Amino acid sequence: MVLSLSIMSEAKTLTLQFFNDKPKSLTKDFYISQFLDQGCSDVEAAKLLPQVKNLNPKLFKKFAPHIDDMKRKAYCQKLKGKQFIGRSEDCIQMGLSLYKATKLNPTLLKKIRAQVSNNPALSAQYLAIGSKKFDHLIKLPPKLLLETFNNVGGKFRKAHYDHPLSKGLIDQLSQEKSFNIMIEKVVRGEFPQLQKSLVDIDGISLSAESNFLLALNAIRYGQLSQAITYLNHSEAKAPFSFEKDKALFWKYLLTQDKTILTLLTQSREINLYTLYAFETLGEFPTNITSHIEPKVTGASLINITDPFAWIALKKRVKSMKFPSYEAKKSWVLQYNTPQMEPHISRLLYRYKNNMHDYLMPYAEYLQNTPLTRKILIFALARQESHFIPTEVSYSYALGMMQFMPFVAKDIAKKKHIVTFQYEEMFKPKVAYQFANIHLDFLERSLSHPLFIAYAYNAGLGFTKRNILSKGYFKKGMYEPFWSLEMVPNAQARKYGKRVLCNYAIYAKLLGLDITLHTLLKTIK
Repeated sequence: MVLSLSIMSEAKTLTLQFFNDKPKSLTKDFYISQFLDQGCSDVEAAKLLPQVKNLNPKLFKKFAPHIDDMKRKAYCQKLKGKQFIGRSEDCIQMGLSLYKATKLNPTLLKKIRAQVSNNPALSAQYLAIGSKKFDHLIKLPPKLLLETFNNVGGKFRKAHYDHPLSKGLIDQLSQEKSFNIMIEKVVRGEFPQLQKSLVDIDGISLSAESNFLLALNAIRYGQLSQAITYLNHSEAKAPFSFEKDKALFWKYLLTQDKTILTLLTQSREINLYTLYAFETLGEFPTNITSHIEPKVTGASLINITDPFAWIALKKRVKSMKFPSYEAKKSWVLQYNTPQMEPHISRLLYRYKNNMHDYLMPYAEYLQNTPLTRKILIFALARQESHFIPTEVSYSYALGMMQFMPFVAKDIAKKKHIVTFQYEEMFKPKVAYQFANIHLDFLERSLSHPLFIAYAYNAGLGFTKRNILSKGYFKKGMYEPFWSLEMVPNAQARKYGKRVLCNYAIYAKLLGLDITLHTLLKTIK
């Protein structure tokens, strides 16, 4: 697709005054990050630090050269190997993570361990890692054992820690909250000995997700009745409908009890599990709308390309004392221009109202786009931002299509855009155009919407390396559902399910003969 953009103005230089009236938000954090990139004084950085909403690692590194306490921590975190010799104990604690410790040879780690003698817990963890022996790991107190196991990294765990656990040790570990993390790493990893140890454990005190994973692990070893018990626990403990629906769905897979499908169609959510139930019963959800009416003419309440205007509107609506939801709805709908339909949707959204918006805003910018591509873009945009043009994520993904700045900049460079401002990503037309360009790139290697979704979320390299080359989505009794649950990235795993469901619904709404069942059958 040819990108038709006018030459953009030179990137503006931010000033400290720019931030004075801006509320704490991820959007403000993004602009602070840009301010630090353009160069600033230590005094300016110190003034901005209290205004940060979320000091993520990326922003921490940018502040570190300007703030003394952060500078020292960043320095220690950059140290490697022999550079830790002679360093203070607190510097080693800040800089030598358990994961980094696995990269050191045992002799060097032993020397470093002697320097943290005043921290017996860390010393014991370094000893267990340096020994590369399972026996040393299980001698650690339960809390330290779990912290060590969960943080040494997948390769080290696989190489040294796949041994059976005694029932007594499992009982001790199950009292710790971080045992839930261990279960996730074991069940979704390559640990046959550890997996066998988990088949008969009591899941009553564990989380909904842990019980779900224990159910999958029981299925792996043919213990179907035990799996049902875990699924019952998972369903009862599930904090959200998505998790409850997941447990119910797998009970259906194991029992083929069609009454469970009816229960799934009564969920508050529309997701992969519930849509599958609707289709299996020959039905389609009726609580879906693709337009919010009535529309009004005239100027929009806000400039939809100004991220701070959207933040201010949300704050204003939240502060208003509406006597009822209907009163709020009446007030909000008076600003329902076509340009603001996504904003209206978000302002009126209620989890309990059981109505789901599958909007298609700014469709005028996709007029010459093939139908399957249009469906894919809508499916992605709904999951990425619910079509809010100025959305900014914790990692500073920008706009309706949530482009990471470096990806957006790379696309702009390849398309010979002379100058490029990140604010361009807040324009729906540009967001759709960049999405088309990026999807052209992804579709050179991938064809199925599920794999494209994984790559859009976690990167093409991740998808090729950790999914396509690892044997997922091969033939099997519970495929493709088994692989859908085993994808080794929590965000990508859930994202793929959401986008696949969105795709099937948008296909139905736009008259394309593709169902969720069709999509699931063609994963390969």
